[in-house]
Amino acid sequence: MEFEAYRPRKISFLQLSEVDDWKVKIYAITNKKEFTSYTILQKAITKLPLWLKKAEKSKIPLHRMAFLIVHEAREGVWILINWWTGGEMIETKVYFARYNAPNLIRKSPHSPHSLLCVWELEVFLHERKTWIKEVLQNPGQPRFNNYLHDVIQH
Repeated sequence: MEFEAYRPRKISFLQLSEVDDWKVKIYAITNKKEFTSYTILQKAITKLPLWLKKAEKSKIPLHRMAFLIVHEAREGVWILINWWTGGEMIETKVYFARYNAPNLIRKSPHSPHSLLCVWELEVFLHERKTWIKEVLQNPGQPRFNNYLHDVIQH
């Protein structure tokens, strides 16, 4: 296996959305100069209610806070919906869309595995640090609003 030389990718916070009673931070990552897969992004946003309803079936307590990553990569667009569960865990579901079929979002071709790449992990690292600072270090009065407004600024 050959490794590709690492190059940073542009990561952008796009918006904070309310979906039913959930709050969702939405990020884009691109291997191009600028993110261009807005059709796929919008399709993913329309799927959030369904995906979050599935999340609610968890037996682990939910906080109804999530982050969505839409990542333009070599082979297509990876879509990761991630939500905080328990006190300090993230559950992740991974989906995929091809550039030539932007209206068709499918489960990851690697399903049932939830693979994350080094660029997506940068978002996870930020979200982890913010969750610790605003929620876990304030267990009596978690600062959820602060968590929601602390986003990657690139």
